[in-house]
Amino acid sequence: MGLFASCALLFASGCQKTPVEYESKPPLPVTLLTLNKAIPATSYSGSGSVKSWKTEQIGFEVSGRIEWVLEPGKDIDGRVVDPDGKLLQPGTPLAQIDSARYEIAVESAEANLEVAKLRKEGIEIRLKEALPSELDAERANLKLAKLEFDRIEKLHQQNAASLSEFDQARNLVQARQASLSSLQASEKQTEAELQSAAAEIRRAEQALRDARRDLDNTTLYGSYQGQISEVMVVPGSVVSAGSPVLTLQMTNPIKIELELSSRQSRVMRKRRHLPVSFLLPDGTPRVQNGFVYRIAPSADPTTRTFAMTMLMLNEKFQDTPIESLTNASVATSEHLWPLKLNRMMVTDPGVMLVEEQSISRDEQGPYIYQVTNAKLRDVLPSVLKVRQQRIVENELRVPFLGNWIFRSFTFVDPEPVDEETLYVGQLKFQDNRPQDWDGESVVLDAGSQWMLRPGDLVTVDLSSNVVEPGFYVPIEAIFEESGETSLFVFDNGRAKKMEVHIPPAEDLNAGSLVEIESDQLVDGMQVVVGGVHFLRDGQAVRALGQVSLDAIVREEAGLNDPAEADKANALNAITAPAEAREAQ
Repeated sequence: MGLFASCALLFASGCQKTPVEYESKPPLPVTLLTLNKAIPATSYSGSGSVKSWKTEQIGFEVSGRIEWVLEPGKDIDGRVVDPDGKLLQPGTPLAQIDSARYEIAVESAEANLEVAKLRKEGIEIRLKEALPSELDAERANLKLAKLEFDRIEKLHQQNAASLSEFDQARNLVQARQASLSSLQASEKQTEAELQSAAAEIRRAEQALRDARRDLDNTTLYGSYQGQISEVMVVPGSVVSAGSPVLTLQMTNPIKIELELSSRQSRVMRKRRHLPVSFLLPDGTPRVQNGFVYRIAPSADPTTRTFAMTMLMLNEKFQDTPIESLTNASVATSEHLWPLKLNRMMVTDPGVMLVEEQSISRDEQGPYIYQVTNAKLRDVLPSVLKVRQQRIVENELRVPFLGNWIFRSFTFVDPEPVDEETLYVGQLKFQDNRPQDWDGESVVLDAGSQWMLRPGDLVTVDLSSNVVEPGFYVPIEAIFEESGETSLFVFDNGRAKKMEVHIPPAEDLNAGSLVEIESDQLVDGMQVVVGGVHFLRDGQAVRALGQVSLDAIVREEAGLNDPAEADKANALNAITAPAEAREAQ
């Protein structure tokens, strides 16, 4: 019996299977976001294109040959006349055509006016002096003829005068009467001629005004302050009346255009100004309000978007000066010229030319400032070194494009000068104190430039003016199931599901960020972002990394470059409302 039991036990133990042990799933790697109650840097912004508010092609009202025209990039002032015709601002001349024939036309019109005035004066003398005397004389002759006729008539009745004498006396009366009538008609004719002469004077005066106006129109002016963007002609070319000579663009105020969706266009109608962020020429971030000028009443048929136009005041900025420019011992100049210009000016090979504005003079005579530390083909140093080079001015003067005049000269020093030699233009001194200059240091100054130029891009903040701090997460962190919204909170290596509420956005949303509400949300809580639809409540997870709201906004805006991201951060910092900065 015991042997049987032992065998049965051995049989049972030999037939029983070893249980299989399953390995537990490894924690799912996830990315975390730390919640903080704040206003996120909005990605709800638009890229605006800077354009000139007004652009026009300007031409002469008269035809002629171009003498000179300003170069592109030149800032000009417009010619301003008040409603009464009084000149308020003369403006900057833009171009000039040959005025010789228009000056002759003015002289001819003045002569015609003088002739018309003299003719009227002659008619007035005849009407006021000659004709009255003739009329008086004729009336006296008529009176005498009538007296003679009466006497002859009485004698004829008494048969004391012959019939022929009677007929002669009667005929004389009729002749005197006809002569008086003729003079009276001549008086009326002269009065008509006087009126005609007055009209002729008015016509001559109008012709003179037209001639003078044509003469004035040989100089071209703009009607507003702006900048020359393009020139279509060169000096020497002949232009007809109305043909475009140059393009003038208004740079202050400047126009900003951006495209809006249908919903955005309706919201923006209530706004009067929007923050515009951009970078100054030196790279400094700047925010300035732009004023909503108009929103297109109809959408573009191709893009189905509405164009919004904004206006913003523009200003000029000086380029960031190099350190030496702040030193009073350094002079500045806008121009640098080579001596090797004779081929360009079509002069003899031995002729040397110098730009007239570059010539300085003192009691010893004229001289130029020759560059000593650079030649024509060299890389220019930041600070040029110059010295005086005495010259003798010759009579030959060569105009170039109507904007410069070059004068022939020879050096006082007989030592030959290299054709690669450079010289600087007219010098400017700090605080207009040439006595502080060291006499040799010159820096080339490019002048000022506009803060915003046509073609620049700016960022327009289209978000609401009133934004309350809250908890924001990317839309990818939201888990939706059966009409309920929730997210997963990272808690001791586990993803715990938490129900949240998403309030309706009163403003257009800030990119993919949504606001969440729950009594359980606290600052510092870590939530899972991305892939939440593959998680289960209580599932083990492993933190793979951290993201921030700013990084999400930058990625949406395409600012992956660190330098661009830093600039965006700076712009966001100065555009954020005070409440947002305090909350952050």
